[in-house]
Amino acid sequence: MPTRLRRPVAVIAACTVLGALLPVVTGTGYPVTLGFQFLVWVVLAVSWNVFSGSAGYPSFGHGVFFGIGIYTTSTLLTRTDLPLPVVVLLSGLVPAALAAAVGAAMFASPRFRGDLFGLVTLALAFIVATVVSNVDVLDGGRGVFVREAAAGTFLANDPVRLYLLALAMAVGTVLVALAIARSRWGTALTAIRDDEGVAESLGVSTYRYKVGTFAVSGGLAGLVGSPQAVYLGYIEVGAVFALSIPLFVVIMAILGGTTTWYGPVLGAALIVGARELLLDLGDPDLAQIVIGLLLVAVIVALPAGIGGLAGRRRVLRDAAQLRPRAVTR
Repeated sequence: MPTRLRRPVAVIAACTVLGALLPVVTGTGYPVTLGFQFLVWVVLAVSWNVFSGSAGYPSFGHGVFFGIGIYTTSTLLTRTDLPLPVVVLLSGLVPAALAAAVGAAMFASPRFRGDLFGLVTLALAFIVATVVSNVDVLDGGRGVFVREAAAGTFLANDPVRLYLLALAMAVGTVLVALAIARSRWGTALTAIRDDEGVAESLGVSTYRYKVGTFAVSGGLAGLVGSPQAVYLGYIEVGAVFALSIPLFVVIMAILGGTTTWYGPVLGAALIVGARELLLDLGDPDLAQIVIGLLLVAVIVALPAGIGGLAGRRRVLRDAAQLRPRAVTR
């Protein structure tokens, strides 16, 4: 293993072991449920950052891939006899295919850059939600009961197994983000974010990198929709495709730092922890206000997010080493 990967992989491995011990220490109560939701947000925030943070293409429709993963699971569980591993796999492949198709269409034109890309992804969420609401096989506006269909599966009525599956998905997503960030792929995405025109002039296949990364991003978000569907038990379009989901994903990534592979994890921990503490006060509106103020404060004080502090310290350390030393006699 390359030296530059040993430390982050060791940290990820240690966090994985600690995460796996949570059900052993706390049982099947509230900590496991909270941990499950935290891990779902980690997957969503990190997968969003894999493309949008790395390439500089802000997506406001990331929740649509998560929702497609949820509805793929619900449809396959209620209407087919496919084994659970196949259902989970398809819950990632279906949104990945949609992301690849949408990306292939949009990235073929230089017009879909910046804010226009964000608006199109936002519109995509409304389109998909409308289709799901009007197709009887998927939802038909009635909602879908998943818990009964999942009763005979490995995840049936077992919060610990749901938690461990989400943990595996979160670890896998973070490893994918790390692998991309420390590879030629990540360098290409950074070049696209900094100046796409220059990147193209230097021979970077920006179209291929953008389509492929967007598909990976969407597939990872859809994959974690599978355990989320079983966890919810009953799903409906309004809740699954709520605009608050991609909004929180973007906030988490920005708070943690979009220029680092681990920043969204920090942002997810901060937001989930703050929400739980504030909701204990019994006022959800107050929680939203405080989180909004927290976001503004971090953006003003730390434009690169919390994760950007490490990069800033590294730059200052390197600058100090380059500073000429005083000559002593």
